[in-house]
This record gives sequence, C-alpha cells and structure tokens, in this order.
Amino acid sequence: MLFEPIVHLLLFSLLFSLLRGRTVAGVEYPVFILVGMAPFLLYRNTATRLMDSLRENRSLFGYKQIKPLDTYVARVIVESCTSATVYAILVFGFAWFGFDMSVHRPIEWIGTLLLGLGFAFGLGMLLALITHAMPSLKMIIRMAFFPLYFISGVLIPASYLPQAMMPILLLNPFLHILELIRAEVLPHYVPVDGVSATYVGSFTIVLLFLSLGAYRARRMHLVSTKNG
Repeated sequence: MLFEPIVHLLLFSLLFSLLRGRTVAGVEYPVFILVGMAPFLLYRNTATRLMDSLRENRSLFGYKQIKPLDTYVARVIVESCTSATVYAILVFGFAWFGFDMSVHRPIEWIGTLLLGLGFAFGLGMLLALITHAMPSLKMIIRMAFFPLYFISGVLIPASYLPQAMMPILLLNPFLHILELIRAEVLPHYVPVDGVSATYVGSFTIVLLFLSLGAYRARRMHLVSTKNG
C-alpha cells in the first residue's frame, strides 16, 4: 500500500518535471499528483477488492449472523483505514521536506472524500455481483481502471485533457471527484466547467439503488455458490 503511491509519485514527478517543469496549477507537481492520486487509488482498490471479498471470507458464512453485505462493508472500512494511514505517512514526509500540505477547505474536502467513498462502494458492490455471475470479467474490469487513471485527471489537471472530448470525459464521476478534491485542497486550483458534486451525488444514489437491489435479489445465491 505504501510502495505503490511512492513509485507513482517518483515516476510521474520525474517525467512531468522533464516535460513541463516542476509546478502545475500553481503548486509543486508532487503535491498536485498526491492530492488526486491518493483518493483515486482508494476508490479503485475499494471497487476492485470488493469483487474478491466473498471468496476471501466465504468460511465466515458458516455463521448465520454474517451476511455477504457485511464483507463488503468490512472491506470498505479496511481499505479506508489503510489508505488514510498511508496518506498520513506521505503527507508527513512531504511536510518534512518543506512542501505545503495544508487543506484549503477541510470540511468540504472530507465531504467530497466521503461522497467518493460512497460512489466506490456502490460501484464495487455492483461489480462484485456482476463478477460473481460471470467470473471471467474480473480481469477485464481490472484492466478498465488503467485508462481511467489517465482520463480522470490523476496525473494532470482536467483542463489539460482534450477539450473537444470534455463532454464525454465529464460523464466519468472520478473526474468530477478529483477536480472537486483538488479545488478544496489547493487554494488557487480552478476545476473545469461542468464539474459538479450534484452529478456525483445523483450518480452515487442511482448506483447504490441498483447494487443494493441486485444484492437483495441474489443474496441467497451469493452464499450458496462458490463463485466470486
């Protein structure tokens, strides 16, 4: 968990400094990328690891009081605590080397992080139900997060992405979440037009409705089969 973000930070900071200089959007590039990369990795890991939570915890279903939904919630808690610890370590390290790691609007920042976590939970549970029915899709879903890493504005501001494609790119909730997070952490960062917390909230509600509805319809089947 600590090695992955450090490698990403070192690699892309070096490449960006060679191509465009050391700053972006008025801040040092390592700070810029950490602010967006840490939440994205949290949401990606939450969504993808929910797909394996049934298989990894199947022995617990021998206890009648433990349901599949409990394993999903537990995985979200574990991923959140782990990511928060890693982020705190990295922030302390950055501050030690003189980077400004203050949060411009902390209350809004926490709210957006929790909104993104709700979105990742809904997405992960829906993917878990889909891959339980079709296990062969797991690899394809994991590979799909690779292009999302680049088109969600993890490495560069969304304003650097092709503007002709922006109406399509804005369909991606990850882009909205990362733009909002950066605007709440970095004092001079301006998100692209069209970014909206309302869109993410509406998308999350629909996603949770679908995933919880599908879970209720298949909850007995999840325990009785070995897929997942």
